[in-house]
Amino acid sequence: MPEPCGYRERFFFQLKHSHPNAYAIYLMISIVSIWSGSWYLADTWASGQDLLAPVSAVAPVVAAKHLFLLVLGLTMLYIDDQSLDELVLMRTSRLKPIDRRRGQWGKAVVYLKRHYPNLIAVYTYIGIILSWCGTWGLLWDIPIQPFWRSWMTIALGFLMLYVDDLKLTEV
Repeated sequence: MPEPCGYRERFFFQLKHSHPNAYAIYLMISIVSIWSGSWYLADTWASGQDLLAPVSAVAPVVAAKHLFLLVLGLTMLYIDDQSLDELVLMRTSRLKPIDRRRGQWGKAVVYLKRHYPNLIAVYTYIGIILSWCGTWGLLWDIPIQPFWRSWMTIALGFLMLYVDDLKLTEV
């Protein structure tokens, strides 16, 4: 693999290879931004609401609830196999041998994967859904007009995906 030469290339090479979990979260936020902004814009327009109507400020408790969902989902997926690839791949992770350094919860997950693969698949999907809902809720709670919020999140999502490798292949 050729060594990246620019600052951006080195940063994302380092992020992908040294911190794959952080890169998975980066991709998830990018994709959720695009989809939630598009869906919210279309839904608001289709329901006949005024896209430029003023929006009241969101209570901090609501944002805290969404942040809790995001952290809970990410924690569930991380406990599974200490990888957050499921956020991007949208499937359960492969079976790995039991690592003696894993805690009791990690060993229990490996046991469940071997003996009850359907149960662990449901567990993984719940973690993915919680992560997406938490991120989606945080994006929806931006206290600006629906039209600008939607376009801002769509643009941010595409920009984040494009800056990575100057391609939009993840969409």
